[in-house]
Amino acid sequence: MKWTRAQLLQEEQSTAFDENVEIEDDVFAKNTLINAVKDVHVSGSGYLDDENDRFYVKMHVTGMMYCPDAITNEDVEVPLNTESSETYVFGEPEDDSERAVTDEVIDLIPAVIDDILLEVPLQVTDIAEDEYPEGNGWKVYSEAEYQESRKDQDDPRLAKLKQFKNE
Repeated sequence: MKWTRAQLLQEEQSTAFDENVEIEDDVFAKNTLINAVKDVHVSGSGYLDDENDRFYVKMHVTGMMYCPDAITNEDVEVPLNTESSETYVFGEPEDDSERAVTDEVIDLIPAVIDDILLEVPLQVTDIAEDEYPEGNGWKVYSEAEYQESRKDQDDPRLAKLKQFKNE
């Protein structure tokens, strides 16, 4: 998914693409919210505006993300389905939303990786609440169970005041 400016100039209208992309797992090594991504498919089109030295891209990215379960830390499959628009500039970008083209070659892979990272959920679990793990002397509670257990407890800092109220 790379094009040179010369290749884009040969196209009369827009450049269409529809490809499967392989993204290595080590790309996400520094991100603890995603372990891998598989079956990535990128489709879309791009248009070269030669007068303004810009290449505009609209793309649709699908695939499967593998994220760690927030409770068990096992991989959970999370479907990926996102659309984005990118602007590539042959020269200096005017703002942060534009990507600079290096060596007259447009590479969509960094934009695809950015789109994937934007779609990574902060937490994911596929365990039902009644299947939360527990052991000898410990149990994982849902937020609702925790709030319910706290409802009946008195704040120890206010225990003395409660005695005065009862008198």
